[in-house]
Amino acid sequence: MLLKSALEALGPLLVQISNITGTPGISLGVLHHGEILHTASYGLQDVENRVAPNADTSFLLCSITKAITASMIGMMVDEGKLDFTTQLRQIFPEYQRDDAQANITIEDLLSHRTGLAPYDSLWLGSDNRIFLNRSDAIPTLSYVPSASPLRTRFVYDNIGYEVLGQVLEKLTGLSYLELLHERIIEPLHLNRTFFAQEPFDNNTAKSYAALGDGSFFGIPPWGHGKDLLIGAAGAIRSSVSDLLVLYKALIEAANSQVTQTSAPGSENPFKQMPMLLQGKIGVPNQSLREYSYASGWIRAELPAILDLFADYEPPVLNNGSESRLMIYHQGYIPGNAGFVALFPETTSAVVLLGNSAGLTDAMKLLGQIIVETVLGNEVDAPTYIEAAKTASTNNVMLPNYVYQDLLDGKMRDPPKRSTSAYTGRYYNAIENFFIDINEVDGKIQVAYMGSDRDTFDLEPYQTDSFFWWIDYDETVKRARLSGFPKEYFILSFGCSSKPTRWSFGANVKMGCLTWKHEFQLSGDGEVFHRKGSKVSSDMQRVLKTLMELK
Repeated sequence: MLLKSALEALGPLLVQISNITGTPGISLGVLHHGEILHTASYGLQDVENRVAPNADTSFLLCSITKAITASMIGMMVDEGKLDFTTQLRQIFPEYQRDDAQANITIEDLLSHRTGLAPYDSLWLGSDNRIFLNRSDAIPTLSYVPSASPLRTRFVYDNIGYEVLGQVLEKLTGLSYLELLHERIIEPLHLNRTFFAQEPFDNNTAKSYAALGDGSFFGIPPWGHGKDLLIGAAGAIRSSVSDLLVLYKALIEAANSQVTQTSAPGSENPFKQMPMLLQGKIGVPNQSLREYSYASGWIRAELPAILDLFADYEPPVLNNGSESRLMIYHQGYIPGNAGFVALFPETTSAVVLLGNSAGLTDAMKLLGQIIVETVLGNEVDAPTYIEAAKTASTNNVMLPNYVYQDLLDGKMRDPPKRSTSAYTGRYYNAIENFFIDINEVDGKIQVAYMGSDRDTFDLEPYQTDSFFWWIDYDETVKRARLSGFPKEYFILSFGCSSKPTRWSFGANVKMGCLTWKHEFQLSGDGEVFHRKGSKVSSDMQRVLKTLMELK
């Protein structure tokens, strides 16, 4: 009863931090010693109609989905349909590479240790639209550069989890949606858990961006639609009430499989949990204690600073107290966020879901406050409030600093080439992503994948390079991720063709552009070739020959 009272007393602090960080509504729940100890909801799930959330309100789980996808992989392994060491190319022969990453396994994909560059900017567009199709997943994984050697470094990869979803479908002959219902939703009798194409109802939280002044702006939901790319990485929607049931079953299965005793309840669907919860690759951290990635879960030996994915340094969790293992994950995409922490030794779980990514990572701060309370620690409220204020302010101001950096590097002389020299459609190597450069009223614009909402005016930067920029409010109104450094906004042109008798130096068409959209990789960025240029044609012939040789 003392713990329940302490959790109930957190309400004002949780609301205060939600207001500071621009989070309209949250729902939370605590499981302790296998019993649902506390649920609470604050704020609004629907700002326009002033509707409050409750324990049954469904929120997008974002990357918390990954652990559920991993659990279904565990079921396939338990049934002998798959092994953790099975190579991806054994399931999808069309996955082809000429480096060590040709040998990536299911376990590598589960633990983000493939070393492949994530290339998230190629699939995530404005307004929470997804540029690529599901059929692009394997070709994209086949062509992206390696950011590190295989199994040497943690490199978070959403496309890898999309591929795991497709592995499940190929092994079972069922869609991910059908498999989710058959293997998890129905056995656990979940009522508020959905996937992608399933319709919204009147108890589904709407998605919001937080503007710089703390007000809310409604944005389209992410992760909804048929045949959705990245669905297995982030498109499950669920509620606190359902997740507490799910995580209780998961923890009980893990504990019983470790001790080799029967799990409570004959319908427990979770299998291979000790392997799924085992750390597979270290994650950089300031602590000497364990901080590693398992399969859809992060393992943290507390006390620890949970700085993975954080845009600020959060307070030390469980500081000064005895060491405890916490298995956790968070989810984050424009309009949605969440945090889940498990403590298998006491069959405890903390679940927190929200309907905005906010001005900063509010779910981690709020989640830590609840975890501290569950562990019996005193919450240093001023430290958490100050962290929320500082991080929120810094994130709103960051785009202005980036813009000033761009202006400081901008050349003063006008470009020597005519604007028409840069226009055209530029493709990546496998031609599933393109960048349009258009001339409008004597100026040029960039349009990623030809989208109006991903179209931006270009300003001259240096010789044959241009930049675009939008401020913080416009960024979040378009449901775009913020926080990129200046290099992300610069497009550099090159590969100019040789002048002909009909052309002059200023009008020679540029054959390629370079865009640094992936910061796991060193160098200037990915090269995109203009359609119809000799360079582009030669590149396509080379790629075709390589594929035929394989």
